[in-house]
Amino acid sequence: MSILTETSLWFIPVCVLLGVAYAFFLYFRNHETDYDRRAQWVMAVLRGLSVSLIAFLLLTPMLKHSVKEVDKPMLVVAIDNSESMVSTSDSNYYRKSLQQDINKIINNFGDQYEVKTYLIGEKNELQDKGQVERLSFDAKTTNLSSIFEEISNLYANHNVGAMLLVSDGIFNTGNNPQYAAEKVKFPVYAVGTGDTTVQTDLLIADVLHNRQTYVGNYSPVEIKISATHLAGKKAKLTVYEGDEEIYTKPVDIRGNQHFETVKFTVEAKKKGMRKYRAELTELEGEITYKNNATSFFIEVIDQREKIAIVYHAPHPDVAAIRSALETSDKYDVEVFQAEEFNGNVNDYSLFVLHQLPSKTRAAGNLLNRINQAKISTLYVVGSQTDLSTLNQMNTGLSIQNISQGGRTMYNEAMPSVNESFLSFTFSEEARQMLKSYPPLTTFFANYQPAVSTSVFMYQKINNVVSNYPLITFYQGPTARVGVVAGTDLWRWRMQNYLKAQNFEAFDEIVNKMALYLSVKGDQGHFRVHAAELYSENSPVEISAEVYNESQELVNTPDVRFVLTDSEGKEFASQFSKQNNAYSLNLGKLPVGDYTWTATATEGSATYTKSGHFSVQEILLESMNLVANHDLMRTIANRTNGRYFSVSQLSQVEKAIRDNENIRPVVTYHKKYNPLLDSWIYLLAIVLLLGVEWFMRKWGGGY
Repeated sequence: MSILTETSLWFIPVCVLLGVAYAFFLYFRNHETDYDRRAQWVMAVLRGLSVSLIAFLLLTPMLKHSVKEVDKPMLVVAIDNSESMVSTSDSNYYRKSLQQDINKIINNFGDQYEVKTYLIGEKNELQDKGQVERLSFDAKTTNLSSIFEEISNLYANHNVGAMLLVSDGIFNTGNNPQYAAEKVKFPVYAVGTGDTTVQTDLLIADVLHNRQTYVGNYSPVEIKISATHLAGKKAKLTVYEGDEEIYTKPVDIRGNQHFETVKFTVEAKKKGMRKYRAELTELEGEITYKNNATSFFIEVIDQREKIAIVYHAPHPDVAAIRSALETSDKYDVEVFQAEEFNGNVNDYSLFVLHQLPSKTRAAGNLLNRINQAKISTLYVVGSQTDLSTLNQMNTGLSIQNISQGGRTMYNEAMPSVNESFLSFTFSEEARQMLKSYPPLTTFFANYQPAVSTSVFMYQKINNVVSNYPLITFYQGPTARVGVVAGTDLWRWRMQNYLKAQNFEAFDEIVNKMALYLSVKGDQGHFRVHAAELYSENSPVEISAEVYNESQELVNTPDVRFVLTDSEGKEFASQFSKQNNAYSLNLGKLPVGDYTWTATATEGSATYTKSGHFSVQEILLESMNLVANHDLMRTIANRTNGRYFSVSQLSQVEKAIRDNENIRPVVTYHKKYNPLLDSWIYLLAIVLLLGVEWFMRKWGGGY
C-alpha cells in the first residue's frame, strides 16, 4: 500500500510546517493561561499533528493498494430438452430420474464452481437457480450448435472451465455442432443418452412440395417413406385435403431397410392456404406411431404479383433484392435501369427504386406515373439519391443531410429491430441473424419520420441504438411506401450465407417487406393482420388497426377477439394497445384449425373482421430416433474432454475435478481510494483534537 497525491510530495513539509507554526503561536505566544509545562508540549504536539493531517488533505492524497480477485471456474451444464430424448424404450429413466441425478452432481460441486444450467431445444433456456428446474422434453426441434455459440459469446471474458453436455446427439436445426464445438476453449464432457439401436418403425421421412401455386395448377408432391425391420409387411399411404381423400397408394416393404419416394400431384382448386394430410398405416411393433402422419400446406394464389426493380446505376444490392424476391412464387420480378423503363406502371404491384430519384436521373416522369397509379414503392437510399427531391415524395421520412465544409458525411449503421413494430412478423431465426449483419452505408443526417410512420429497424451506430430510422413504412394517401435509408444490402445476404450456409433469413425479411407493400391494402376503418399458417412452436401473433372517418390511426376503442377451435370451443380475449395500433399474442396453440372474429366499435359504428388460420405440427423430433453417440464422442475428443454413457453419469464429477486445467483464476489489480474516504484517518484527526480539547479544559483553558 502506498500514498499518492495530485501535487508534488514536496508540499508535505509545508503541511508539517503549517502545523508546527499553528501550535507554536497557539501555545507559546499565548500567555493568557498558564499550563503545566509538560501538558503544554503535549497539547502543542497534538494540535500540530491534527493541523498537519488536515492540511495534507488539501493535496488530495490517494491510497494505492492491490486487490486480489478470485474468478471461480464456470461449469456449464447443458441438457437436451427435446422430444427425441423420451421417444425411445428407456424413456422412463429420463422422465423420472435424469433431472435428480444432474442436480445431485451440481450440488456436489458446491461453491467451488459457478454453475450455469441450460436446457437445449428451439432455443437455449437458462435456469435461474443454477439447477435443473423442469425437464419437460417438449422441444419440437434441437439446435445443438447454438449452445456452443451462445456460451462463447456470453462468457468470452469469463473463466469457463468445462461443459457437461447431456444429449442423444440428434440435431435437426442449426449447423453441425461438432464444427461449433471446435471453436470453444473449454473441454466438453459429453454424456450420450438414447438408444443407438435401429428400432422397428414406419414413418414419413419428408414431404417435398411447392409452398405456393396458382388456381387450376397441378402442384407436384413427393413423400419420402422409410421403414426399418418391417420386411414383408404391407401398408397404405393416404393423402387428404380436408376430409376428402385425394390420393392413395399401397406400400410394399421390401427388406429391413426400406426407402421409397411416392410422387403425385394435387390440384389447386380454390384460392387460399390449403391443408393436406398424409397418413401411413400403423403396423404392429412400431416404436412410435407419431411419425406415421404429417400435414403440409400449399398456398394457392390467383396470379403472380409483378415487381419492378428500377435502379440509378448497376449495384450488387439490385441482384441481392432480385434473388431474394425470386425465391417466392408469388412474384414475377423485372429489373430496369431508370431510362429503360417504358412499361405500364399499372401492371406492377410494387416498384423498388434503388437510389432514385438520383442527382443525375431524377426519373420525375416515372415517379409521377407511379404516384398517379397509386402503386406501392420501396425506396433504397444511397449516396446518389437526391434527398431534396426524395423529401418531396411523401415517403413518411424526411432526411436532411448534414455536411461539413460542403462535404457529404456518411455513417456505418447496423440494424436494430424495433420491438414495437406490428405491421408484420418474422421468424426468430431471422431476428437472431439480423444481429450479425454488417452495417449499411447511411447519410449522416437528421431523420424526421412522420407521426404515422412505422419504424421497422433503427440505426445502430458504434454499438449504440440511435433514434435514426433505418427501414420505415408509411401508409400514404395513395399507397404504401417503404424506405431503406442505406445501401449495401448485399452484404447482409453474404453474411447470411457465411453464418448459416443459406440465404433464408435475408430472403424472408425482403419477402415480408415486399408482401406488406405489394398487398392490396384494406382501405376500411378496421384492419386485422393475421397469417394463415403458424408453427406449433411459435406464438400466434395478430395485429390490428382502427381508422377514424379522416383515415387517421386511433386506438381509443377496445378491440375484442374471439377464437374458435375445430371442436367449436370459443376463447375470448382483447387486443393490447400499442402506439396507434393493436397487438395480440395468443401464445403457442395446439395443432389444429381455427377461426376468428375481431370486433371494434368506433363512435356509433361497429366493425367486424373474421378469418381463419392453422397451426402446423412439427415432427422433426420423431423423424430420427437413433441416438448419435459418435457425434457426442467427436465433440468430447475435439475439445479435450471425455465421453460417458448415461450409465456413467456419476463419474463425470470426478473427471472434472481431476482436470488440473479447471482451476480458479487469481488476478490482482490496483485500486485507488481517496484518503478523505478513510474512516481511520478521519478518526485519528478527531481523536487528536478531542484529547487536546480535554487537556485544555482540564488545564483551565477555553
